[in-house]
Formats: sequence, C-alpha cells, structure tokens
Amino acid sequence: MIHHIPVKVIAIGFLAAAISLFPSCSTGIESTKKIRMTKEDIKLMSKSPEQEFSESIQGIPLSAWEKGKRFMALSDRTLYIFEPSGLNATHDNESLKGKTLTFIGLDSHINPDLREECVILFSDGKRTLRYRTGKSTEEAIRGIDSSKIPLISDLALIEQWKEKICGKTFWTRSNLWYDANGDRLPGLKYAKIKVEEVMPATGDFPINVAISGPDGKIGYLHMNYTSDTHDSRNFAAIFFLNDPKNKYPHVTDENWSLIQQGKVGNGMTKEECKLSIGNPDEVRSGHNRSQTMDIWQYSDGTYLMFTDGLLTNFRQ
Repeated sequence: MIHHIPVKVIAIGFLAAAISLFPSCSTGIESTKKIRMTKEDIKLMSKSPEQEFSESIQGIPLSAWEKGKRFMALSDRTLYIFEPSGLNATHDNESLKGKTLTFIGLDSHINPDLREECVILFSDGKRTLRYRTGKSTEEAIRGIDSSKIPLISDLALIEQWKEKICGKTFWTRSNLWYDANGDRLPGLKYAKIKVEEVMPATGDFPINVAISGPDGKIGYLHMNYTSDTHDSRNFAAIFFLNDPKNKYPHVTDENWSLIQQGKVGNGMTKEECKLSIGNPDEVRSGHNRSQTMDIWQYSDGTYLMFTDGLLTNFRQ
C-alpha cells in the first residue's frame, strides 16, 4: 500500500533539513562562507594608520648586536630557555625574572648528527647562559632578531617605544587595564588617554604602558613591541591614533558609554553589540510570521537575542 504524505509535512521536513545545513557564522551575517586569504593577499591589504605608526620599530638583527647589548628576563620560566650553566645548583635554580641579561657573543654546538647549531651567549653577572637557536650560525645571523628570543625583552626596543609614545594622546581599543600589581582594573575601551610612562614589564609581555584615563587615574596596558599584524597585543591592537567615536555618529551617548564598558543593553543594534563585546562564536537565525529572530552565543556564556535587528534579551 502506498501512503501519501501531506505536502505540508514534506515542506516542513525539507525546511528543517535545510536549516541544519546552515553553517555557524562568526560575522553575524547568516550563510556567509569564510574566505581564506593567501599570504600574498594579506600583503596587498592596506595597513592601518596604527600599523604604519608602529612599523618603524623593528627587532634588531643578530648580526648587528654589540657585546653588552641589554635584555631583561620576563619570567621565572626564562631560566629554562637556556642550557644548564654547569655552575652549582644554587645558582642554577635562581630566578631570572626582572634581571638584566647582557649579550656576550656567539658560540656553536655540534649535534650528534654533526649538524652545527648557533648558540647565543648571555650573562646575568654571575654565569654564562647559553641559548641554543636551533639554526646554523648562518641561518641565525640571517633570521633571528632581538624581538624573537622567547621570555626576554630587548631594552633598546622599549626605549624606542618610550621616545615614540610617552606624553602623547591616543584612544584605547581594549578595556584590559591593570593596576601596578598586575590585577585587572575596570578599564574603558575607545577612551581618550595619555601615555604617562613606558617601562619594561615582567610577565607575558615585554612593555608596561602607564596611562591616565578620563578620570585622571593611572592604569597600565601590557604591550608587545613588534608590528606583526597577527599580534593581539601590539600597539595597533590596543590603541587608536584618532577618536573612534567619530566613525559612529549615529550611536547615542548612552549606548557609547555601555560600549566603552564592554556592556550591552536592550535596544542596541548588532553593530553596537559587536563594538562592545566583539563577534559571536555561534549565530542562530529564524523568524515567525512577522519578525526575524537572531541568537548570538559567546564562549564565555554571554547570550544575545535580537528581534528585527535590535537587542531584546541578553545574558552577560
């Protein structure tokens, strides 16, 4: 016996299957496929004013290092990038965090396969520290610069940044502000600030930038000194040269205040929510007879619901 399935049921099943095939989209534009650019495409992209501003500061090639060049150890873990020194255990286990290291020359290490490896020699004032580069001397001289040694910072590059930005006014991209002890502060994004001081840091990033905010209080931003476009904590990633509010004249002062604090509120548009908390990790879309519904979810548990493009419910 042939069973006839109502057309309405078939249509509903087809619609459900089609919806299940929709990819999650991190941009908030439903059904948009991600486009992967080649390295050549990326090179052709225009640089931001902030990238152009910062690109003059580059790591110093190993070939140009002079004996006595100064670095600073960022972490207790810095000790482990070096070979054991061969000194007594007391010195070997001493923390290097915050200590100045000086470049004293190059050496080589012959591996079991007879491959020659370049070794960079540093001194902490008590011992010689040997950093194996994993490259031949020729490759190391050609390919290593002072920004590429892990867990130590080039004090000359920090001094260059101090001369470049200290005393100047910028606008923040991030609300990741810290106090002098490295604890989080309730910072503002897109806020006008003045750089009060630039100094070496200890931790994950080499530079500590002291800033004064709109209320005059001092906060700190942690920064890398490279201009790598993929670096999430370089100058271009944490500062604007000009007031970003000028690009969004349609945003009300009330909503802009929420955006600066990294908060959302009912009635905000998708654009305003992105400015405040960034792109969602997952997007779901649907509609009833009269309204479109969108749900944005974030990996930290934040949940936004939009009705006809405006925020109507959220959990943050």
